[in-house]
Amino acid sequence: MHQRKAIYYPLMVFGSLVAAFLLDNLVLGPKIAGIAGNYLLPVVMWSLLIILLLRIPQVKYSGKLRLRRLLRWGALICVLIAILGSILQGFLGGFGKSPYDHSLLGITINLLTLGSALAAIELCRSWLLNRFFYRRPWFGITCTALFFTLLLMPWHKLASLSDIKAATEFIGISFFPGLAQNILTTYLAYLGGPVPAMIYRGGILAFENLSPILPGGDWIMAALFDTIAPLLALVVVQQIYKEAAKEIKITRQREEYLSWIGTCLASVLIMWFCLGVFSYSPRVVLSGSMMPSIKIGDVVIVHKVSGTAAEIGDIVMFPLGSMKVTHRIVAVEEKEGERFFTTKGDANSDPDSDLLPEKNVQGEVVMVIPKIGCVSLLMRGAYSSVFTT
Repeated sequence: MHQRKAIYYPLMVFGSLVAAFLLDNLVLGPKIAGIAGNYLLPVVMWSLLIILLLRIPQVKYSGKLRLRRLLRWGALICVLIAILGSILQGFLGGFGKSPYDHSLLGITINLLTLGSALAAIELCRSWLLNRFFYRRPWFGITCTALFFTLLLMPWHKLASLSDIKAATEFIGISFFPGLAQNILTTYLAYLGGPVPAMIYRGGILAFENLSPILPGGDWIMAALFDTIAPLLALVVVQQIYKEAAKEIKITRQREEYLSWIGTCLASVLIMWFCLGVFSYSPRVVLSGSMMPSIKIGDVVIVHKVSGTAAEIGDIVMFPLGSMKVTHRIVAVEEKEGERFFTTKGDANSDPDSDLLPEKNVQGEVVMVIPKIGCVSLLMRGAYSSVFTT
């Protein structure tokens, strides 16, 4: 009898969760629609699942009881890191108007609908994780995070994916940020149960629904920020918890502390470098106009300098319409006290048709790294030329 119950409850929790997702995404909204299908019935369904999860035998969480409050504060720190990441992303890529309804009724309906689903999901996550992986934490956290990442992905968008570029964008926006966020959420659920996980995901949900503006920018920037922020928060929370739980030996505590500080700084520096915050920034080469010196898929490191320092033979970056071009200076001339450059791609037979004003020079190529930009070209859909040059 005991063995039967041991199997019955996990199957019931798992089956109820999957059934609720299928009903919510395939039946209630698409088939019934309206207020009932999109809002009322989902709230009732998720609420019934919450009641069910609260009535079954509970499982023991892995974290120390005296540190439950600390974990909840840690979850709030994770929310703050996510919000700061969104603000920084907005400053770099611009802000846009939020698509959510900000009327009192709209906010209430959205928070009830999304909040009930979130609470039920986190109760399921915590119960299943601590039921099966109590003594195998990181294997369990990885498997559980991957399962919930796949479960929560917007699969309805698959029908609109027309090519590899669209599929890569879908994976970049949905899978990698989702996996990073779910790893952090699952770690919080493993140590503190559903409450810290609810605080983290609920805080992000509230920010997205209540903020009148949200960060814009391209999808690559969004994927970068939305992936790094949860991983950075994971390092912070893990270190705080280990120190409070005295899981770090005194002789290693300083090394661990310096290690996570270094990880955080490295993450920030890599992100800033890729976004061009420093005077040096990477650019992926998309054309073969500078072959054989610079090939398609190479990454050039551009030093931001003014045109006054440019000379014949330098490879400079400058705007051309909506693009940025890197060509070599082959001649210099002066007109009315201002310098103009004649530029030419090494692979081109003729120089560029327009003279380049000195003031339009945005930087000089100081280093070429072969082929490491191929992944970016695959993301942009330029895969056909990556391996042919």
